[in-house]
Amino acid sequence: MGKHLSWKVKFSILMIILIIVIYGTNYLVLGDAEHIISYVWTHLGFIPVDILLVAFILDEIIEKKEKEAMLEKLDMLMSTFFSEVGNELISQLSAVNKYKASTENLKSIKNWDEKDFDNKLEELKNSNVDFSAQVAPEDREEFLNNLRELLIDKREFIINLINNPNLLEKEEFTELINAILHLDEELEHRTDFALVNDADFGHLNGDMQRVYNKLVYEWVYYLRYLYKYYPYMIALIIRTNPFDETAEVYVKE
Repeated sequence: MGKHLSWKVKFSILMIILIIVIYGTNYLVLGDAEHIISYVWTHLGFIPVDILLVAFILDEIIEKKEKEAMLEKLDMLMSTFFSEVGNELISQLSAVNKYKASTENLKSIKNWDEKDFDNKLEELKNSNVDFSAQVAPEDREEFLNNLRELLIDKREFIINLINNPNLLEKEEFTELINAILHLDEELEHRTDFALVNDADFGHLNGDMQRVYNKLVYEWVYYLRYLYKYYPYMIALIIRTNPFDETAEVYVKE
């Protein structure tokens, strides 16, 4: 720190000496002190202008660039989220969705262009995806157990996500994580799923619908991001499409 400060002091002294030499030489040659004073005074007046430019315009540009870089990191974080829990959660909920037709067009996402992604995101933002968990009473215990086990297994991962302060900049993704944690809490407090009746399952269905809606939106948003910036990565996502029961990871053609 001392060496760094010493360098600054030496540099400042050198600049002051150069200023004295330059203006002193100007006075000795031209002998016009009034012109020198006027010139210095004029340029001193521009210092507040320079400060304003740096403080507001340049600072705003830097802040915007930093925010864009941070949001890009969050978009890449979504890749880990869907690999760890998102895709499996979509698969489990889609398998019991009474309204499978509402996500039927997501099976053909491999043929979409950027405009298709934008149109779908706009549609999802303005209306909910039709969802209702259609599970026979005798199968509810197994279904809810599987769902709870998935969320318990990934709970630490999900909590680590919500502890990321940068997520506050991505409101939709934060809402998704909160919805998943709420569903996890609802399931955790039910120690015996055999006691879940129609009314209780209807309540849980509302929590699942909230999660499913936000999951679908974030999944499409994530694929739009890959399509635009990392097209080579989207092929694997398409081959493991959680909305397509016939999807296979192996390349056939």
